[in-house]
Amino acid sequence: MEAAIFDLDGTIMDSMWLWSSLADRFLLSMGIEPPAGGFFRRFRKMTLDESCQYMQENFDIGRDASEIKRGIKELIAVHYREKFKPKPHVLEILEEFRDRQIRMVLATASYESMANIVLERYSIGDYFEFVQTVDNTGLKKSGPEFFQLIIDRLDIEPESIWVFEDALHCIESAKRCNLNIVAIEDESASADRERIKEIADIYIEDFSQLDIDELFEYE
Repeated sequence: MEAAIFDLDGTIMDSMWLWSSLADRFLLSMGIEPPAGGFFRRFRKMTLDESCQYMQENFDIGRDASEIKRGIKELIAVHYREKFKPKPHVLEILEEFRDRQIRMVLATASYESMANIVLERYSIGDYFEFVQTVDNTGLKKSGPEFFQLIIDRLDIEPESIWVFEDALHCIESAKRCNLNIVAIEDESASADRERIKEIADIYIEDFSQLDIDELFEYE
């Protein structure tokens, strides 16, 4: 093991509870009743821009997509600054990785400005070599190109890199790049849990179950 790629929402931060209801919350704030069953399954693979465009085209919100995006980003930012908490034991794991001189990358579908709030709030910005996001690359995490770019930037063989991720579509795209996977349990991915367990090299309910030495010995 030479490097680790960490997802943010649902992996480092316990934040998917907001993302999974974000569109519904926004529509309700606009006085619009969201469809039964919500949007999460539909929106999970979309970028925020795509989700906002969809809402603008399908609901009488009275705002264009850029205004919807601005309102949603304001709601999200408040939660990153004040409400979201790290997943149990993850900060200790990040510190140990740093102490072992494992190169780390933060890879997220969230906006870089949101990721930076977390990095500053918990003083972990210098743990990560760089932050790669959907918006600063123009690539979706559901495509292997997103993870291949990280591999290229690190200049390390993928077999020596571990990805820490909770979402099935991201796990699938990382695996297509021959990366090793530690899947982190999150309630938002409960419907995909069995498939995630099939694909991941290691599955943990929380970071207290992670044996770092096992990552170095894994073949």
